[in-house]
Amino acid sequence: MSRRLTSTLCFGAALNPLNSTLIATALSPIGGEFGVGTAGVAWLVSVMYLASAVAQPVAGRLADEFGGRRLFVAGSALVAVAGVVGALGTSLALLMASRVTMGLGTALIYPAAVSVVREQAELSGLPNPAGPLRALNVAALVAFMVGPLLGGVVVDTLGWQAVFALNLPLGAMGLAAGLLWLPKTQSAAREYPVWRLIDVPGIMLFAGTITIFQILVATLSSSAYLLGPALGLAILALVRFELAKEDPFLDFRLLASNRALVSTYLRIALTFIVVYAVIFGVTPWLQDERGFTASSAGLLLLGMSGVGAVTSFVGTWGPGLLWSLLVPALALLAASTAMFALDGASSILYIGCMMALFGIPNGMAQVANQVMVYQASPRAKVAASAGLSRTAQYIGAMIATGVITLAFSGGGHQSGIGRLAICLILVSGLLVIVTVVDPSLRRQMDS
Repeated sequence: MSRRLTSTLCFGAALNPLNSTLIATALSPIGGEFGVGTAGVAWLVSVMYLASAVAQPVAGRLADEFGGRRLFVAGSALVAVAGVVGALGTSLALLMASRVTMGLGTALIYPAAVSVVREQAELSGLPNPAGPLRALNVAALVAFMVGPLLGGVVVDTLGWQAVFALNLPLGAMGLAAGLLWLPKTQSAAREYPVWRLIDVPGIMLFAGTITIFQILVATLSSSAYLLGPALGLAILALVRFELAKEDPFLDFRLLASNRALVSTYLRIALTFIVVYAVIFGVTPWLQDERGFTASSAGLLLLGMSGVGAVTSFVGTWGPGLLWSLLVPALALLAASTAMFALDGASSILYIGCMMALFGIPNGMAQVANQVMVYQASPRAKVAASAGLSRTAQYIGAMIATGVITLAFSGGGHQSGIGRLAICLILVSGLLVIVTVVDPSLRRQMDS
């Protein structure tokens, strides 16, 4: 692919992770502006994850049907609109509307980018486009880690409104680049009306299920655990309804028959439980327990990002993907074990090495998992499968919020970091097991 095409796709893929962390430094002044507490402004983070988690599978389906260019352009336009709404927001409700629009817009862009990669790979006869997929991952990784530092600079110099307004030029740039440099594609041939592509009842059921799940995991230490039965009923209703549909929003039959794809989604979710828990759990510990400044803590996150960027280039080496996924899983287990020994006397070198270990799966495993999604998906559903992989990532992020709440609910930053480490050791150990027992990975090594 040309550099302009790759750069355009990477730019678009970076918008969602950038906005997921860009707002972090703006939450406190927003809360002060509108007189709401931490719980109120936290929904500015959650609603974007919710919107993205629901929209990603829809976007993937639409990209498979209409081609990546159309979805990329539409998503960029929504990002620009979200910037305007947020910058002019005079209430918390309008800011939430901006974040929902942002989540929807950026959710369209990533599956669209994967769809364009698939189209170009087929034209060039490339069976495994690991290079472009790696580029998308590195762009997203760097944007995710740079977000807090960039947000801090923007808030300090221009005010919290600029965090939202920044998306107007970013969206406009994506829109222009998409129109100028993304290749036009033909819509897939179909024997049914376009409106049948959108399973609205299925989407609503999925949205309700994800919302209940988010509330449940975010308040694990309170009486909200009573939402468990409601979540079970919602999942049952969703599965039964979608199985009865000829053309469902979520193709549970495909998932049931494709163990390799389901295992990949599970690995992605488990990986991001750990990654998000580290970012939003260890960073406050560094500031409150060790006295790090926000910029110093941010530099450690940048180091984590740098390791991820480097390891992404070895994410598909070797005859198969097993070692490219097992090594990062073992690195997470080692880093989580090292976290358990953290205390006020831990050296900067020790903390830096621990964060470097946490950075390995951000690059190496992510590229390998995305290649696995590409290989395991039916050709006509590559973008839809890529959208679900991002949904798995957001589910991991939601669970991470619950893990952090559970770990720090007993009070005390030092005891909390120990409890968090135990949780992450268990999650990392499960990730190692899931990776080792995956038969699709072993078959790759044997072939």
